[in-house]
Amino acid sequence: MSKRRELQQQRHAQDRKRNLMIMGVIALLAIVIVGAAIIAGNLTQTGTSGNNIPVVASVKPPPPNPDPSFPAWGPADAPIKIQEFIDYQCPACGNYNKNFEASVIEAFAKTNKVRYEIKFFPFLETNTAGGRESRDPAQAALCALEQGKFWQMHNSIFENQAGENRGGFSKARLKDIAAKVGLDKTQFDTCLDSGKHEQTVLAGLTAARDNKVQSTPSFVINGRLFPGALSVADFRKRFAEVAPDVKVE
Repeated sequence: MSKRRELQQQRHAQDRKRNLMIMGVIALLAIVIVGAAIIAGNLTQTGTSGNNIPVVASVKPPPPNPDPSFPAWGPADAPIKIQEFIDYQCPACGNYNKNFEASVIEAFAKTNKVRYEIKFFPFLETNTAGGRESRDPAQAALCALEQGKFWQMHNSIFENQAGENRGGFSKARLKDIAAKVGLDKTQFDTCLDSGKHEQTVLAGLTAARDNKVQSTPSFVINGRLFPGALSVADFRKRFAEVAPDVKVE
């Protein structure tokens, strides 16, 4: 074999060895990156679980004319009737509560021409975290109604959203929220643990189906469905459509 041929073979062998080393380094880096991503994902999931987020109470005032026996405000015989379908786990519902609901109450509650009712549509819960994180906060709100603090609990539940089916609305955490709201612990805990309001909450699934509600928040105003969050201006437009003879100032 010529010297030249021998040198070429040596260079080829060195090139193959170098390429194998480079491929090995790339593979190792890929494993490290994937592993880091998995670890980061697990840390993020653990860090944002509901049980790790401090409980707070909402500072929003209740409506000026709440119904003492129903999750509603405004007179029962008002010419305009709004039904808001909610799931307490729903981020869009939380956004509506935080950014629009207080101004809607301020604009329309004192007119006595609007009846505003909360309807529960517990459709987001899954079996991954016990399967009750939509219905249990709704029951908790109804337990608070028994103590005259539905709206305080309603607002505080939204204030404590922690992602869907992540433990944010476990019964233990709902009891912590109730304590922050100032509810009688024994009465509230007994009410929530008994499940006395479960059928009322689940009846919302039927009401949603009957009204063709498929998402939350959705509003049924005098029998007509309007999906999605509505501002005060939006409500005024809808009132003009469903009750053109009613002047809501």
